Amino acid sequence: MLKRGVFFNLLIVLGIMSFPHLSIGQGVFGSISGIVQDSAGKKLEHAAVTVKGTNLSAITDSKGTFIIDNVPAGTTVLAILKVGFKPLEKSIEVVGGETNFVTGLVLSDDVHELDEVEILIRRQKFAKAESEQVARMPLKNMENPQVYNVVGKELMKEQLVMERTDMYRNIPGAVPNFSAGGSQGLNIRGFSNTNGLRNGMVTSAIFLLNPIILERVEVMRGPSGTLFGSNRNTSFGGVYNYVTKNPYDIQAGELTMTMGSYNLSRVTADINTPLNEKKNVLFRLNTAWQSEGSFQDQGFAKIYTIAPSFIYKVNDKLKFTVDADFTRGNYTNLSTAIGNMTNVKVRNFKDLKLPYNRSLINNSAGINNGVNNVQGQMEYKFSDKWKSQTNFLYSEGYYKDFIWTTLSYITDSTLYRQFRNQTPETFGNIQAQQNFIGDFKIGPFRNRVVIGLDYNKNYNSLNRTAMTTYDTININKPVNDYSGDKINEISSKRGFSATTFKSESFGAYVSDVLNITSDFMVMLSLRIDKYSTKGNYDLSKATYSGAYEQVSLSPKLGLVYQPVKDKVSLFANYMNGFVNLGPVNQPDNTVLVLNPQYANQLEVGAKFDVVKNKLAGSISFYDISVKNSTRIDVIGGKNFTVQDGTQRSKGYELELIANPVKGFNIIAGYANNENKYTKASTTLENKYVTASPKHIGNLWVSYTILDGVLDGVGLGVGGNYIGESWFESTNSFVLPSYTLLNASVFYDRPKYRITLKGNNLLNEHYWNPTGTPQKPINFLASVAYKF
Repeated sequence: MLKRGVFFNLLIVLGIMSFPHLSIGQGVFGSISGIVQDSAGKKLEHAAVTVKGTNLSAITDSKGTFIIDNVPAGTTVLAILKVGFKPLEKSIEVVGGETNFVTGLVLSDDVHELDEVEILIRRQKFAKAESEQVARMPLKNMENPQVYNVVGKELMKEQLVMERTDMYRNIPGAVPNFSAGGSQGLNIRGFSNTNGLRNGMVTSAIFLLNPIILERVEVMRGPSGTLFGSNRNTSFGGVYNYVTKNPYDIQAGELTMTMGSYNLSRVTADINTPLNEKKNVLFRLNTAWQSEGSFQDQGFAKIYTIAPSFIYKVNDKLKFTVDADFTRGNYTNLSTAIGNMTNVKVRNFKDLKLPYNRSLINNSAGINNGVNNVQGQMEYKFSDKWKSQTNFLYSEGYYKDFIWTTLSYITDSTLYRQFRNQTPETFGNIQAQQNFIGDFKIGPFRNRVVIGLDYNKNYNSLNRTAMTTYDTININKPVNDYSGDKINEISSKRGFSATTFKSESFGAYVSDVLNITSDFMVMLSLRIDKYSTKGNYDLSKATYSGAYEQVSLSPKLGLVYQPVKDKVSLFANYMNGFVNLGPVNQPDNTVLVLNPQYANQLEVGAKFDVVKNKLAGSISFYDISVKNSTRIDVIGGKNFTVQDGTQRSKGYELELIANPVKGFNIIAGYANNENKYTKASTTLENKYVTASPKHIGNLWVSYTILDGVLDGVGLGVGGNYIGESWFESTNSFVLPSYTLLNASVFYDRPKYRITLKGNNLLNEHYWNPTGTPQKPINFLASVAYKF
């Protein structure tokens, strides 16, 4: 097994070997700009413009314009590619220190296979993507005082990503996390979250999502309440945003079949087509079906997704986008608890006597759930300086059946099999949002501004039993069957508790990035948020309980200085996040009205994109302080709630993205975190937060041959190290560290792609944060047909 030191030494050596002669700012450079259009004079959006012989490139905007900075002075050649048009090359003379405007960039119609576009993608498949959704405005990564990471679809294809936990492993400092109901999320900077955003909007608490629908996932680090609202939507460690695939303007598609260990079968389809000759009405459909057994003696998982999307470009100013995904899941679920640390003598999952491949449940006791997401956007451009963006998302998830099983240890060899029956239940969220986005000057000062309003309605309908003991078993003796029918019978006798809940929040926010100079920027942002609810409605009593209202202010300040323009960026930020907390009934029949819980982050760091765009990354140091947490204080022998609890998370993170030579790509990261309760109840004070390891590392290296008879042959290898952490809050039972080693071999051609993948090649035994054993060594084989 790879030791942690070996893992990180390998990461460092690879970086040094790849870049022995780094230099910044040498020579004389200029900029190239221009307008790309078709033979009829129409401005062409999303054309790829590259400087031949370098990795300098740009994509044209809606007006066909582009700009490429830091181009070496002298004669060079521009190559312009767009799907459906003939490639164009144009020789130009670049004058150092000037912006060189190029004319005559006219593309002729042509339907052909754009192999060169695929090669460009393969050369820089890990390149950091720019995203308007991160800051809700057009802002380059080097201009943003917040750290964010991106995992794109090309990397997901290379790694044969079957579920979201696979793609999270490419995020520095991320620990994949799970909720019992089926959502997958991550722990970052010591804080857990399983509620992601969908194209910047709030999703249901149940969020099944198949990676087939994703263009990329973006992880924005730190408490982000200013733009994204309360901690129900994000976490104090950060927020992650799923960006779905959009239609484009040619007819194309991909069909993929994947088979693997433990009876894995997966079929996916990605089909795209314009719906009219003008190509202003576009349609795309992504769909997937997947079925899998288990390495344990019981267990299975099935998921089906269909995701249509439409774009209607009315004219150069007005565009409508509508997309949806409908997913259904059916699988078994199991979590672990350590019920009595006095009688349980072992202190690590690896020392438990239960065999790794034994489940202690039955396939009749599982989950049937689903989610329906429908999202729309209207974008209207008032002028070159202002545009309006109107967004809407309806997201509803449900449990048709949900038996949540927990194995609760009471000694080293005996345990309770416990369940909570949640049948049926619904969770929903409806959000409407209006943004006005501007880019203008006041005197010599450039301002990039977003002014936004949003409305969020959250609701649920619960119907569940309390946690109930099914039986007590000794794992060294024969075990009785665990039947879903018997669980339903016990639940009916015990009775269900039915409640409903609704809440509303209204938010207004403004964020301005002000260029004091071209190299020095200040971000000033503020959100005001009003939250209200009548509380829980008990259907049996026909009464509400827990009504309250809260108003929260969430500020943000960021500073960016670029000592080397667009190459090196130094940044600092103060960021805020918040959680709305309801009133608490005290033992003396009084009511404690709570304030929102707040997290405040201070962070400094640097970003870089150097060596002709072949080496990019970031390093940051952060300190997050949480205040207004609740804790229990024993007064007169009674447990009273007080709101003076505090928590602190601090650490540092590094990311490296490299393309040292054509076809060779590296992505690597390391994070160090310490997250403690600094003032809390007696059992928690000075204890570490669960599932928050101190050391986390990730590495993926791949090489693809891009010419010759072996063009398209590639190899990828890498893995993850997750340090040990605590499984339960008293810090007495260890969630052990683990090292994963994965590798893939692929052959990628314009018409097909063949991939072989091996996961957990060290056959490591490891457990997720809910105490569920994860897959040992396993293999995948995939064939894709492109058209």
